[in-house]
Amino acid sequence: MSDEKVHLVDRGGGSPALVFLHYFAGSSRSWRHVADRLVSASRCVSLDLPGFGSSPPLPDYSIRSMEQSIAGVVRGLGLDRYVVIGHSMGGKLALACAIAGLSGLEGLVLVAPSPPSPEPMDEGERSRLLASHGDRSRAERTVRNITRYPLPAEDIETCIHDNLATSAEAWRWWLEAGSRENLVSSMDGIACPVLVLAGGNDPVIPPRIVTSEVVARIKGAEYLEIPGSGHLLPFEAPQEVSRAIESFALQRHPGA
Repeated sequence: MSDEKVHLVDRGGGSPALVFLHYFAGSSRSWRHVADRLVSASRCVSLDLPGFGSSPPLPDYSIRSMEQSIAGVVRGLGLDRYVVIGHSMGGKLALACAIAGLSGLEGLVLVAPSPPSPEPMDEGERSRLLASHGDRSRAERTVRNITRYPLPAEDIETCIHDNLATSAEAWRWWLEAGSRENLVSSMDGIACPVLVLAGGNDPVIPPRIVTSEVVARIKGAEYLEIPGSGHLLPFEAPQEVSRAIESFALQRHPGA
């Protein structure tokens, strides 16, 4: 049985399973367009990370406590072969899962990931985000600022809703501490294959950061840049993202 404290969407079947971790202020719904394209070929498990979506916050936050929560879900579901796909904040958490050496982990797909080094965030923007929690107009502005392809109204509303649903504890933790945690000294512990995706026009974590702070630190990492896309790749380019995941995770590691 899975950890009841973490809400998740579990669809499809097959091995390896795909475990999806969302971006800061997102939820499991962030992955729905990608999972829709992959669910016929594999089991797709999308989490609401603690304090996001419908999951309650943790009593104490750190990258380690978040990784342990993810590990608890994996154990609870009995996943013995799986690939973790993490977007932005979820990318840093995916790296933490690989560093911890979770049993059964066969690979990572990092989508516009927050780097293992402290995320290069403008301090004025950090302050603006800290002050914007619970503000609908600012949530909408953020979505429009970080994307480069126009999103359907339904997807914009999903992003706004998830932003507003984020707990105050999780919000403060990521902006004040989580995004600043430094995992660089532990990167040599990553033993599984890694694919890294970047949006060509991502204003949050641009390709130059992805290549220098993520790809360059992972031995043998593969890299794919999706031209024109902004930061919300699972919304802006779901077809390209799902194809990359399928090629990396499913064709390379076909189900038993």
